Parts: sequence; structure tokens; C-alpha cells
Amino acid sequence: MAVLPSHDREFLIGDLDDEFAARRGRGDGALLWYLAQGAHAAWMRRFATTLADERNPGSGGPMLTSIASITPDLRSALRGFRRQPGITAAIVLSLGLGIGTASAMFSVVRAVLLAPLPYRAPDQLVMVWSKWAAFEHTTLATKDVIDFQADCRSIDKIAMWTTLHVTLTGVGDAARVTTGVVSANTFDVLGASPLYGRVFTPEEAIASSQAGRPMVAVVSYAFWHSMLGGDVSAIGRQMAINGQPVVVLGVMPTHFRLPTDFKEDAAEPTVMWTPYYNDPSTADRNNHRYYGAARLAHGNTVQQLNHELATLTAEWTRTGLYPAGMHFTAFAQPIDDDVLGAVRPSMRVLGGAVTFLLLIACANAAALLVARAEARRREWTTHVALGAGRWRLLRLQLAEGVLLALAGGALGVSVVLGAKHALDAISSTAIPRASDVAIDWRVVLFMFGVSAMSAVLCSLAPALHAIRFSVVDGLKDGNANVSAGRSRLRLRALLVVTQLSLGMALLAGAGLMARTLWSMRRIDLGFQPSGVLTARVTLPATRYQTQDQVDAYADAVLTRLRGLPGVISAGMVRSLPLASSIGDWTARVEGYTPPPGDSAKGDWQVATPGALEALGERLVRGRLFSEADTATSMPVALVNETMARAYWPDGNPIGRRVQFGNDTAPWATVVGIVGDVRHNGVTAPVKTKFYLPWTQFAVATGASPRTDGTIVLRGDREPLNFAAPLRSAAAAVDPNVPVAAIRPMTEVVDTALTAPRLTSALMAAFAVVALLLSAIGLFGLLVYLVAQRTQEIGVRMAIGAGTPHIVRLVLVEGLRIATTGVVIGLALAAAGTKAVSSLLYGVAPWDPMTWLVAPAVLVVIAALACVVPAVRAAAIDPLRALRQT
Repeated sequence: MAVLPSHDREFLIGDLDDEFAARRGRGDGALLWYLAQGAHAAWMRRFATTLADERNPGSGGPMLTSIASITPDLRSALRGFRRQPGITAAIVLSLGLGIGTASAMFSVVRAVLLAPLPYRAPDQLVMVWSKWAAFEHTTLATKDVIDFQADCRSIDKIAMWTTLHVTLTGVGDAARVTTGVVSANTFDVLGASPLYGRVFTPEEAIASSQAGRPMVAVVSYAFWHSMLGGDVSAIGRQMAINGQPVVVLGVMPTHFRLPTDFKEDAAEPTVMWTPYYNDPSTADRNNHRYYGAARLAHGNTVQQLNHELATLTAEWTRTGLYPAGMHFTAFAQPIDDDVLGAVRPSMRVLGGAVTFLLLIACANAAALLVARAEARRREWTTHVALGAGRWRLLRLQLAEGVLLALAGGALGVSVVLGAKHALDAISSTAIPRASDVAIDWRVVLFMFGVSAMSAVLCSLAPALHAIRFSVVDGLKDGNANVSAGRSRLRLRALLVVTQLSLGMALLAGAGLMARTLWSMRRIDLGFQPSGVLTARVTLPATRYQTQDQVDAYADAVLTRLRGLPGVISAGMVRSLPLASSIGDWTARVEGYTPPPGDSAKGDWQVATPGALEALGERLVRGRLFSEADTATSMPVALVNETMARAYWPDGNPIGRRVQFGNDTAPWATVVGIVGDVRHNGVTAPVKTKFYLPWTQFAVATGASPRTDGTIVLRGDREPLNFAAPLRSAAAAVDPNVPVAAIRPMTEVVDTALTAPRLTSALMAAFAVVALLLSAIGLFGLLVYLVAQRTQEIGVRMAIGAGTPHIVRLVLVEGLRIATTGVVIGLALAAAGTKAVSSLLYGVAPWDPMTWLVAPAVLVVIAALACVVPAVRAAAIDPLRALRQT
């Protein structure tokens, strides 16, 4: 007898399967028909297998033959999916959400945490910081940097830099950009080489510090591409910074940034770098404004350097270079920890949450596949009776899992792309290197790996089900009068409990993060952000050298703004709360004697009349600045509540005097107390702070006039409606002074809260998806339970059980499963509180509301999932149930 090829035999068996399903749906003697029609095919299968074993002894026998016929298994799986499109779509959707979310999170983690920083040997790079009373993490003084290089043997080289906002001209319209003023060895210390051209030399740094000498600059790739046309011939081109000519020497690679650009200046990273010469003859310890990065000497560690820094700074205090009450010290931190340390806890928490969500999706898919397998038990029984081995059934389940996982992965691509667009839409400055997130071959490879893992996970339960099922029980299962036993439900119940427990853990984490965000939203910021528009300006120092010139520009612009319809107040401040950090300044308070080795100090703000009114800062006592506070009038100052309590025992500094700058500076009279403002961060501690009038700053401190500030405007309508009039007003006064970073103050606050908002939103989204999948899983389990126990329910109703009893029967079963999931989930959530505790603010890890509300929400959702199956059970006709055969 001729034997059909293997693919023909598989098609024949597949056709028989389809016809069997159709006849079973019509109740048309399906089993007897299948046995008659399939006998020949079964004989051919056994004959071909035997023939293969005889021709290829030692080839592996039926196992390799089965592997070789995986294509027909895939075709058979596709036919099965076409017969059940609803359940197939549910599985693909579940896996697509899980795979896509996991892959999107991987793309973020890879770009933020796994990809190396754009420096040579970053494990040998450290950031060096100062630390003293009330300042845990601050910048360096010029003399400190010189001494660190000379006296710390663990340091090979140390670089320093600061940042400035400047006005750029000579390359199109005037623009406000951020410039890094860096020591000549900065690029060498960081280990970064230019893409085109070269970097500046120490000699050029010295020359640039001399008046009248030409300046040089290195620009970023983005600046070169957007402002210089991406032309290599731009090397050597001349432009102007604050009116001073600058020659472009080189272009840095695409991803190069200063370490601080990832954090402190993430909103406006430096786009060009000019040289700075730290002249030993003028270096001092008074002005801490420089960042420092050092490369460790060969064989040295961060711990050794920190020991040297502690010893050296202790000696400085002992010899009086720093006052003892200041508790001055310095420390080094690995560059990776410095740049990424703050974001790692949230990335770990979100990574764990995504893993939970992926497991929930796989459990949901597995539960649906088990349900599908239950419906195919008679079909499997027939296959086995006709000669198909259990490996054939196992292989078929794995083929189905592979196809479903691939389809889920394909759907997951859209989830990844959507997540990338959402991340771009959200302020990327909250996450270092978020702008580097890309969907590349690594993400695609990860998606394939996750899809393969998902295929195994979601196929495992139905595959085991296929191996372990009984042929005899399978034949009995065709009889609807046979009720399902507990063993048949145990596997599906276990999968549902898994979903519920993981969902409970996610819900608890989302609750804690939501409570944290709520607590942060309730913090009194000290100002009213709604209705306020902000814009930054930088006046070229070459054209605005005197206080009178600066005042004239500010008066002209603010007068025009105050005359606009709908404007309530307008002004200008040196530093915008929550948008830029603010440093302190030593002060002498009349009548206050500081502790030995200490001095009075305060964060310093400079403001024009109308600025504090526009920001909505609260006047506690006295008055705010007025137009009468000019450069020639009596110097005045404002202090915040914290400073009033710190330096005046009665808390009333009105009429008292304070001196800023050197001993020759005039004394300023305190004329008002304003409320405390959260300036350096929503959760950062409030420190002592004083305010000086814009017009009196140079007189009161002996410093240069303020040429860099932020316009603040309060109006009676949507803030962005004033954006165009603000630009026009500034351009009318001086078209060469660009207005930048125009945004509502509410956006500034939201940006400051981006990290907790993003974490909270993602955790909430994960929890919602997890609860939805869990509810679907519980609903499906109970529907199956009711269908399988139809006869039992009919018997109960026949002997007198009423509708309430039947409804209670289903509800109790569903809530029992849900309660088990809640208990296990609470244990998982409790184990994860340590990981999430560092992200919390204003809420304890064991917050009673969260730990009460989260389980209640899950139980309510589970109860809702039980309603339809319970109602369906109560609607069963006992007579029809008892007549089922």
C-alpha cells in the first residue's frame, strides 16, 4: 500500500478535525463518524512512523519525526484559532500588553541604566562635591580644586566647570543658549574626543581669560547640526556670545554631555563649551560655584579618595581656612552613581511592576488556553484513540503558544512605539538620558526573547494538561451529565489566584505612589503657580554693563507688559522657584552674634517690583519692593520666615539691618517678611533666604549687575495667551535680546514633579491592566465552573435550593479564590515595601489607607466579576439540566 507523504497525512488529519468539530456542533454522530473516517489515517500514521524507524535506525524515532512535522502542527493551530476567534483575540491582546510593556520598559532601562555614559573608562571617573551645614551636596571653590589636585594622591586629573546662559548672535536670529565654561582639561578628564576639529588647549584657556583676546568654543553635535547647518566647513566659523567674537574649534559626538547636563541643567543642557583658566593667583574659597570631575589615579579607589578628602578638609578646618561651625568637608561619588543614582530606585520598582504585569498576562493567556484545552478533550481523546501519541498533543500546544506569542509580540510593537511617543511627550528631563531611548535591534531582540519566554509560560499549563489527561475520562467528558471535580478546576484556579495575587501587589504599590503624589501636591510651595507665565532673558554683558542700562531694559519691558489687557502684575526675578537652584550668601546681621566659627547666611534672590506679586508669594509683615527702591535710595531687603526666626529672637526683623558682600558694603534695612518658598525642590528643605531689589543689587553687594533673569507675568486668562505679546514687548525694547523658555508656572511645577508623577501614573496603569486581566480570568473561571456544574446545580434546585442559594454558591466560590489571591498578594506587597520606600514622601510604607483600600478594591472587582456567572447559574432550568445526557 502506498503511504501518503507526511504533510498530506497531516492535512488529512486536520480536515478530519474540522469536519469532526462541525458534526459535533450539529449533534450529528461526530464521534462514530470520526472513528470511521480516521481509522485509515491513523493506520497510515503508524505505518509511516514504523517505516521511518526501519530506514533510519538510531535517528531518534518518533521524536525527530514529530519535530520534522512542526509545520503541519502550526497549520493545525491556525485552523483551531480560526474556529475560536474570540478567545484567540483575548489571548493575543493579553500577551501583546505584557510583551509590549516589558519591551518598552527594557528600552528605557537600557538607555538610562545599562548603556555606558559617553566617557572613556567611566568606572575611573568620579564627581567631587563639597558639603557643609545645611548643604549636603554642593559645588566647589576654585582654590579647593587646586588643592585637591596637589594634595590628593588618588586623583590623576581634576576638571572643573560652571554654566552660563548667554545671548548668541551671528548665526541667524539672536538666541539664548546655555554654555559650559570648562577648564581646558575637561574633555581629557572625561575621556571624550571631538567628532570634527579639536578642543582648546591650556594656552588658549589662559589667553581667553585676558581682556581683548579672542575666544574659542567647542559645540555640541545638536548645535552644529541645527545652528551651523551640519557643515564641516563650520569649523573656524565666527559667531558672538554676549557680543564677544567666538571661533568654533570643534564638534563633539552626538551623545556627549557634561555630567551635570543629565541632572542640574537637564532642562537646558549646555550646547557649547568655552575655556576657563583657574588662575592660582586669584583662586579663593569664598565662591562655591564650580562642578568638579576627577579621574582616579591607576590602582586607586573611590574609598581611598574619600578618605584623603576627609583628611584634607579636616586640616583646612583645623587651620582656620573654613570655620569650624561650617562643618565643611568634601566627598567623591562614582560618575554612574552621581548621574543615575537618583533614578535607579524608581527604575527597579517599575521594572518589577512590569515583570508582574508580564506574568499576569501569561497567566491569563494560560488560563484561556486551558479553557480551550478543556473544550477539546474529546477531540484529544479521539486523536489518541486513532494512534496519536501524547508528544503530538504536547507539540501542538507548544505550536499554539509560539503562534500566539508571536502575534502578541507583533501587537507589542505598537505598545512600544506608543510608549516611546508618550515618553517624548512627557518632560524627558525627569529621567537622565531619556532622550536616548530608541527602538533598535536590541529592543527587537529582547521582544523576541520575551515572546519565546511567554510562549513557554502560557503553553506550560495546557501542555501539562495535554500530557496528563485520561482517555477514559475524556470519553466520559463528552457526557454533560458528568460534573467536574475539584481536580479539573485546580489548575485554572491556580492561574487565576496567581493573577489576583500579582495584581494585588501592583495595586498596593500604585496606592502608595498615588498617596505620595497626593502628599506632594498638598505641600505649600509658598507661591501660586496658576495664571502665571514665565520667560527667561539674558542681556549681553558687552552692551549692558551698568546698573542703569540693566534697569532701563527691565523698566521698558515690564512697563509694556503691565499695560497689556488682562495683565495683573509683572516683574523679573533672578532665579525661578523649582526651575533653577539657588545658592547662599554670607550675611552680617546687626545684633546677631553667630556661634564661634560660623556666620549668618541665606539663599539670595533678586527681584523687581511686581515680581513677588506675580508669583503669588505671601507677604507676612511689612511691605514688598516698590518703584521707590532705586539705586540711589536707602538699601532695603526682604527675608523669609525661616531667616526671621533664625537670626532675630523675637522673629521681627522689620527695621533691623543686614549687610551683604564685603565689610564696605552698605547696610540694608529689612522692610518685609515673606512666606517660605520651596525653591530647590518640592520636597527640599526650606532654608534661610533674603531678597534684594533688582536696582540695588550691585550697590548692596559690590557685585556686577544682574543681566540674567526670568520674567514672571500674572494675568486673568490662560497664561500662554500672553506669550506672543510678551515676545513683541521684549523685541520692541531690544530685538537682539532673545526671550526663551516661555512656559506657564504650572508647567514648571509639573516638571518638578515629573518623576513621581511618571512613576505613579505607570504604576496605576499597570495596576488597572492587571486588575482587568485578573477580573477576566476570574470571570472565565466561574463561567466554566457554572457550565461544568450545570447538572449539579439542577439537582440542587430540584431538591429545593432557591435562587439566593445558587447565587451564594457561585459568589462564595469566586470570593474564596479572590481572598486567596489577596492574602498572597499582600504578602508579596509587604516583601516589596523596602524597594518602594525610598520613593515615598509624606506616607509610610505601611500606610493604613493603602493597605485597607487596595484589598477592598480588589475584592469589589472580584465580586463584580462574579455577578454574571452567579446570575447565569440562577437562571438554569433544573428540568433541562437533569435531562442532559
